[in-house]
Amino acid sequence: MPTLIFTSDLFSGGNVFDISLAILPIFLLLLFGALLQSKRFPAEDFWPGVDKLVYWILFPAMLFYNISKADLSSPVLPSYALILGFSLFTVSVLALIVSLINRVDRPTGTSMLQASIRFNSFIALALASAIYGEEGLILATLGAAILIPSVNVILVITMVSLHGNKNSKPLSSLLIKELFKNPLILSIAAGVVVNIADIGEFVFLLTDITGILARATLPLVLLAVGASLRLSVLKSSPRLLIFSTLVRLIGFPLCIGIGATMLGLGPLEACVAVLFGAVPTATSGYALAKQLGGNASILSVFISVQTGITLLTLPVTVWFSQSWFGYNQLLH
Repeated sequence: MPTLIFTSDLFSGGNVFDISLAILPIFLLLLFGALLQSKRFPAEDFWPGVDKLVYWILFPAMLFYNISKADLSSPVLPSYALILGFSLFTVSVLALIVSLINRVDRPTGTSMLQASIRFNSFIALALASAIYGEEGLILATLGAAILIPSVNVILVITMVSLHGNKNSKPLSSLLIKELFKNPLILSIAAGVVVNIADIGEFVFLLTDITGILARATLPLVLLAVGASLRLSVLKSSPRLLIFSTLVRLIGFPLCIGIGATMLGLGPLEACVAVLFGAVPTATSGYALAKQLGGNASILSVFISVQTGITLLTLPVTVWFSQSWFGYNQLLH
């Protein structure tokens, strides 16, 4: 099984400082990607091409490979999925309520919703691998498989319902288009089919190739995420920025933590699940805001600010979740 270049061997799980050391290389790669982009290195049009490579080839290959090899019969999977799904729904409602209370226009409200419920799956999987090793990476892949389709369905329905359909297409048609043109969702579905049908030995060339691609995915994707950030756009409504960040980085992991506690999820599963609430929102939300009439400019601010803030909040959130669920005790 491929693992990230950052290994959990250096991680003792004892305190916030240890966790910060495990997370720091990930954020340094993000910053390095931003630096390379600002210097137009290796070429001005290089990073958009990397974005396409990651989105259409590398990350789908990694999702397919890990899901095709994962244990989908695990008895913990239904509880894991229920907690993530319920937390996603709860935070969606909370984000919409915050938008109504602040009386923001609907395009801005849907961008706040995106900033609250979208998660940067690249960073989540990188963190799971760096902190919790191979088993954490597999759990994070399963979590992404649960959340990615769910997030897309919620966003398309909400955006079309709140500020109209600029494409003049039926909602069902838009949903199908968004789901079936998304390479991440397609790779998840293919991995599930191969896993359930137990035909991995018959498509061994495909699994071997995607396994090789998976090994190159996370380091490159972190550079690409860093290169996509626009740090010059940090100049918007501070109140909306504060509310969206609170919902995303406090509300989401809190909902997951409460659900995991109530359902008695295991320490490792619970800590990996919390990562999906603790990471910043995804850069991919910008394209959907453009397509379906959201406020894309303010969303770019949310993306950049959240990514910066998580450098401080992630170690605390991870440490608190490990202490709460007793993960530290398992290591000693």
